[in-house]
Amino acid sequence: MKKLLTIFCAFILCIGLVGCSSKEPFEIKEITATKLQKKLDHKDSFVLIIERENCPYCESLQEYIKQTKDEHPNLVLYKIDSTDYGFSKISQDSKQLQSSTEDGKILLDMAPYFLYTPTLYVIENGKATHAGIGYSEDDHSISLWDVDSTVDFDLADTQEFWEFLEIYE
Repeated sequence: MKKLLTIFCAFILCIGLVGCSSKEPFEIKEITATKLQKKLDHKDSFVLIIERENCPYCESLQEYIKQTKDEHPNLVLYKIDSTDYGFSKISQDSKQLQSSTEDGKILLDMAPYFLYTPTLYVIENGKATHAGIGYSEDDHSISLWDVDSTVDFDLADTQEFWEFLEIYE
């Protein structure tokens, strides 16, 4: 009887611990370039996704996130919509952008080789350290690249979107 009571108490304790789990749900927080600059100045560490309106890859990625986000708690992903950032190529053949807006200049100061959406940047202590660029619906992957040059999709390794983020949970 004593053994049965011990098992029952252990069972109730386990249920209580599982039921009181404090895992926060996955969340996307939209921020402005000004708020981004403050996070960079404070040397925060976080993951940022840059998107723009009418980007089919951005829309596909957002749909995938929406469908699978409940499987991935404990992560906040910061998001910037770069639609109105006044980007244009530095020159016709250039693979770098310039901006006519202060918001765009903030983003390009952080990531001078930003060119495609969606792009995820891992920010560590206020500095962009890793990039995940583009999105493939076929295997839900992004292309991995450094932050010191424009991505070459033919040479880039790929990683599943959530696997890329899990490293930074």
